[in-house]
Amino acid sequence: MLRLMKKNAIYFIQNSIAIMTLMTLYWFLVRKELSGAMVMFQGLWLILALEGALAVNEKIEEKSEGYKFLRCLPIKDREVVLSKFALVMLTTAILVAYNYIIYLFFPGPVYLYTIGRVFVLMSAIFAIVLAAISYIIIFRFGHAAFVKFVWTAMIFTMVSPILIFEFVILKMDTDINQIAEIISRLNGLIWIVLPLSGLALFYSLSLMATRAKEAARG
Repeated sequence: MLRLMKKNAIYFIQNSIAIMTLMTLYWFLVRKELSGAMVMFQGLWLILALEGALAVNEKIEEKSEGYKFLRCLPIKDREVVLSKFALVMLTTAILVAYNYIIYLFFPGPVYLYTIGRVFVLMSAIFAIVLAAISYIIIFRFGHAAFVKFVWTAMIFTMVSPILIFEFVILKMDTDINQIAEIISRLNGLIWIVLPLSGLALFYSLSLMATRAKEAARG
């Protein structure tokens, strides 16, 4: 499984480094202070980095007929799926750590740090679930179906938070500091419930992806 992960890791590494570099340069040279927009786009870029790396990797797999080649080797479908899912988890963990570390270098309201850390975690869970669904579609319906799905998913993911923020949150009579305070009280519970729920769902989807891969083999 480690060899399979190494084969695919280059695209995840390149995409993650590119996204993190652009974010770092933009924040340090342009923004220089933590804001609500930065918190929102922080989570969105995490999703984009992971799904973008997956899309590039699967495009290469499709061009090189990588899955057909793997069928000729004494490798189980389960190993192929697990290598893909393990790489997704590892990349996500690195991106979350990066986002948490970069917070240390920007001044800003305390409530934004509270909301931001939770939002990054929620974005990470959404990202791994989206990646898992992507692999199920790839294994079950093929690369063409995945391309349609990923374009739709990315447009929805990038646009919907902006629309919600502009037309719902800003128009509501909401005390953001009060929301942050409520989140702070739940901090201990959040760091347990959210990751465990996300991992449980991710594991369940990995089993579905394995079954889809095995069914595709016939």
